[in-house]
Amino acid sequence: MQNQAKNKKTAESTFYNHPIWFYIRHNPRPFVLGMTFLIITNSLDAVYPLVMKTAIDQIEGLVPMTEITRTCLIFLAIMSSLALTRYSWRTYFGKFHTYAAEHIRQKLFNHLTSLGPNFFHKNQVGELMSLLTNDVQSFRQAVGPALLVLADGFIIILVVLPIMISLNWSWTWKTLIFLPMVPLLIWKVMGLINKNYKIQQEKFSELTSLVQETIGGIRVIKGFSQEDHRTAVFNKISASFEHACNKVAKVDSLFMPVMEFGVTSGSVILLFIAKEDLYTGAVTIGTFVAFHRYIQKMVWPMTALGMGFSNFQKGYASFERIKKVLLTESDIYDVGTTVISKFETLEFRNVSFKYKNCEVYALKDISFKLRAGESLGIMGPVGSGKTTLVNLLTRLYPLEEGQILVNGIPIENITLDCLRSLFLLIPQEAFLFSESLKDNVTFGLSEPAHLDTVLRMADVVDLTDEINALPLKFDSQLGERGVNLSGGQKQRLTIARGLIMQTPVLILDDSLSAVDTRTEKAIENELAKTTATFSRIIVAHRLSSLKTVDHLLILKDGHKEAWGTYEEVLQSSPTFQKIIHFQGTETHSEQ
Repeated sequence: MQNQAKNKKTAESTFYNHPIWFYIRHNPRPFVLGMTFLIITNSLDAVYPLVMKTAIDQIEGLVPMTEITRTCLIFLAIMSSLALTRYSWRTYFGKFHTYAAEHIRQKLFNHLTSLGPNFFHKNQVGELMSLLTNDVQSFRQAVGPALLVLADGFIIILVVLPIMISLNWSWTWKTLIFLPMVPLLIWKVMGLINKNYKIQQEKFSELTSLVQETIGGIRVIKGFSQEDHRTAVFNKISASFEHACNKVAKVDSLFMPVMEFGVTSGSVILLFIAKEDLYTGAVTIGTFVAFHRYIQKMVWPMTALGMGFSNFQKGYASFERIKKVLLTESDIYDVGTTVISKFETLEFRNVSFKYKNCEVYALKDISFKLRAGESLGIMGPVGSGKTTLVNLLTRLYPLEEGQILVNGIPIENITLDCLRSLFLLIPQEAFLFSESLKDNVTFGLSEPAHLDTVLRMADVVDLTDEINALPLKFDSQLGERGVNLSGGQKQRLTIARGLIMQTPVLILDDSLSAVDTRTEKAIENELAKTTATFSRIIVAHRLSSLKTVDHLLILKDGHKEAWGTYEEVLQSSPTFQKIIHFQGTETHSEQ
C-alpha cells in the first residue's frame, strides 16, 4: 500500500514538473514507434537525392538503359517506402499526443467537477471553457507537433549534414553560412506571434463570456429593451478580437519569407561557387542537383528549432494555466469513510458560517433536530441564510463552526456519495440539460426508470398534458438549459426529477415558487405518501407551501428566531407574524 502511494506521488510529481516525460512513460509504444519511423523516414529522405545524383550522372555518361532502369527502380522503392514510413510516424505520433490531450482534458474536467461553488464564483465560465479547449489544444501542440519538429530537425541535421560534407566540404560551409540566422529570426517571429496570440486568447475568452452571458440572459435583455446596447458592447469586443487576430496574422505572414531566406541565400551562393567546379568537371551535374536539394532540406531543421522552441514556450504557458487549476484544492474534502444505509436523525449543533472574504456571518449558532419521517419548513426574509443552511447540509460549502450530525455522525465523516444520496437538494434555479425530457426526469437514477414511473411523476407535477402536446412527447429534445420551456415548466420538471429519486430526505429550496396551488397540492400529496419513512425540508416564502410540515424554523439575519410547530412559532416569531400579515389571514385560518 505504501509503495502504491509512493508511486502515485512520484507520478503526480512527474506530471506537474515534466509532463512530456510523464506521457512518454505512460504511453511509450506510439511514441517509440513514431520516433522509429521518423528516423527511418529522414534516413530514406536523405538517401533519395543521392539516387537522383546517380541517375543524372548515368544519363550524362550515356550508360546502358538497364543500369538507368535499375536506378529508377531503386528510386521508386525508396519513395514508396518513404510514403509508408511517413504515414506510420504520423499515425503513431498522432496517437501519442492525442492521448496526452485526452488525458489532461479528462483530468481537468474531473477536477473541475470536484471543486466547490467558491471556485466557480471567482472564475468566469468563458475562461474555464477556453482552458478546456484552447489551452489543452495548445499543450497538445507542444507535446505533439512542437516535440516532433524539434526531433525531426535534429535528425535531419545528423543525417544530412555528413552527406553534404562528403559531397563537398567547401560548398557546405559556404552555402550554410547564413542558415544559423534562420532559427534566430524564426524565434523572434514566433515570440511576436505568441505575444499577440496571448492577447487574442484573452479577447476570445472575453468574447465567449459575453456571448454565453447574453444568450443565457436573453429574456432579461429583451425585457429591458437592451438589444441595441448589448449589440454595441458585442460589436466593440468583437472588433477588439478582430484587431487582435489581424495582428497575429500580420506577424505570422513573416514566417514563410524568413524560411525562404535560408533557401534563397544558400541557392544563390551555390550558383556562384559551383560554376568553376562544373566547368572544370571537378563535380558532376548530378552532384550539383543533389547538393541543391540538401540545401533545401537543411532549411527545415533551422526553422524547426525556432518554431519548435517557440511552440514549446506557448504550450508550457498553457500547461501552467492548466496546472494552476489542477493544483487548486477543493474546499470540500471527501475524506469520509462512513456509509449510512438508513436515515434516522439530522441535527444541527451550534452551526455558524460566513462566506470567504466576508466578515458578517450568514448563519450564527443554529441548532435543531429532525427525525426520520418528520418534515421541516424554513422561512425568513431574503438573505436570512435559508439557502446557506441547505448548502451546508449537502456539503457544497465547508462547515467551519459547529457540527451537522446525521445519525449522530458528523457529515465530514460520511462519504460525499452517501451524504448526497441521503439528502437530495432541488435548488432555486431550475437547471435542465440539452437532452430529452425523459433523460432530464431520470437524470439522477443509476438505472433507467420504467416509463410508467416517469408518467406518474409528470402527472404529479401537472406536466402530462403539456408533454403530450409535443411531437415526440417524452423523447422531445430540450434546448440549452431547457430554453424551449417556460420557467414554471422547468421548475416542475426539476421537482419531478427529485421526486422520482425517492431519497430519505428531499430538500426543496424555494422550488415551489413557480407552481400553482393545484400542482402544489398534488406535490404535497405525493410527498405525504412517504412521510412514514421519508423526510422533507422545504424552504419557502409562501405559507401555502408549509401548511403540512411538522416543524418550522424561522431565520432572521442568519440567527434562529423561532423553532417549533406552526402555533408555537406564531406566538414567538415577529417575522412569522409579519409574513402572515402580508400574505393575508386566509392562509392562517386554513391551518
